[in-house]
Amino acid sequence: MAQFDLLVIGSGPGGYIAAIRGAQLGLSTALVEKDPVLGGTCLHRGCIPAKTWLETAHRFEQMQVADDYGIDGVDGKALKANLETIVKRKGRIVTKNAKGIEFLMKKNKVTVLKGFGKLLGGGRVDVAGEVHEAKRIILATGSAPKPIPGLETDGVRVLNSDHILDLTTLPSHLVILGAGAIGVEFASVFSRLGSKVTLVEFMDTILPLEDAAIGEELAKIFKKTYKMDVRTGTKITRIEKTADGVTCFLEGATPGEVVGSHLLVAVGRAPKLEGVGLEATKAQVDRGCVVIDRFMQTGEPGLYAIGDIVRTPWLAHVASDEGIVAAEHAAQSLGKDVHPHPVRYDRFPACTYCDPEVGTVGLSEKAAREKGHDVQVGTFPFAPMAKANIVGEPHGFIKIVADKQYGEILGIHILGPKATELVASSVALMGGEFTVDELIQTMYPHPTLNEVFPEAARAVYGRALNM
Repeated sequence: MAQFDLLVIGSGPGGYIAAIRGAQLGLSTALVEKDPVLGGTCLHRGCIPAKTWLETAHRFEQMQVADDYGIDGVDGKALKANLETIVKRKGRIVTKNAKGIEFLMKKNKVTVLKGFGKLLGGGRVDVAGEVHEAKRIILATGSAPKPIPGLETDGVRVLNSDHILDLTTLPSHLVILGAGAIGVEFASVFSRLGSKVTLVEFMDTILPLEDAAIGEELAKIFKKTYKMDVRTGTKITRIEKTADGVTCFLEGATPGEVVGSHLLVAVGRAPKLEGVGLEATKAQVDRGCVVIDRFMQTGEPGLYAIGDIVRTPWLAHVASDEGIVAAEHAAQSLGKDVHPHPVRYDRFPACTYCDPEVGTVGLSEKAAREKGHDVQVGTFPFAPMAKANIVGEPHGFIKIVADKQYGEILGIHILGPKATELVASSVALMGGEFTVDELIQTMYPHPTLNEVFPEAARAVYGRALNM
């Protein structure tokens, strides 16, 4: 039986970061992982492989218009996506990053325990039949695609977000159920690679968790630029599989039948808590998620929970910050001189890597009004920006939501080129409690995409300069 100060179950972006932070603070630390390799869902079945597909689709699209940039010799119409090569490249990138995490564990002297970790209570954890003791435990077991009754996936014609990452045959017609981040990202991938795409969303707009203006504009771009069939206010009630496809029966705003070669079910994920042994502890579960306080503590003394198993935004970077908070609080409780700060969930960046990209932080216009703010809004498109036209991506806009009384910026919503990179500036602006006037007075370099920030701030007062 091995004894540790800190034992982390799950090596995703929340778990392995928590393990490193614990080790940095002088805790004897172990990291438990049931898979043969480290990295969790994000690295092997989520963020990293999906973004590899997206980068391929982006470059494929750029090469189709190479002649417009003065590059001769590239026949855009003759280009063909080789999915087997895409999958192999994705595998190489994932493997390289997994080895990087293994190196970090060795560098920080974190003990890696391979096997399924099960809580036994009293600070004990069973890993592959061997019991280990820990003064503090962090549970970070992540999530998996949520099964939908009647739409069971088979990995052949009916796919989930895991299956589609290893698809080696281009769908002739991909039907996607769910227009959240996962759905619109894969819609963006396969429409650019040459598939016909039908996107079905039960809510009235795609990306329903974002500011309404984002989903409305993105739907227009999908329809006009990528000839996508976007059906909102609609649900798939049942399916019939055939030898060469799947028939989807629709109800709602656009009822009828859609026959596709493949169906991607992208309507959510569920926490992976089965078999982890929570019943042996005092931790509580509410609607499938572990209940925690602001320092990620559960009802079981010494047990923390982070990431996709708690009711916070299910994003890799959020999980990493939660892991840091949990590790620091655990270290503090064991006498280390550290002062953890709870995660600021009101200022986390949400990113969707479709084309054009989406990056948002803070309150939507609707949410700001519901909270009682006297709201003023400034919107500015990318189209007039020189850099957006230089890179050939003039679609989208930036929208600033501000409080009228003091001019405090309450939310920034970006749809456009490199939005997932630009949103980092938005987080810094809100973290510094910038006002609209202060943003107007901030000088941005020309020509860059960043110039939309002061223009949107000026637009709050109706005095944008380039429109």
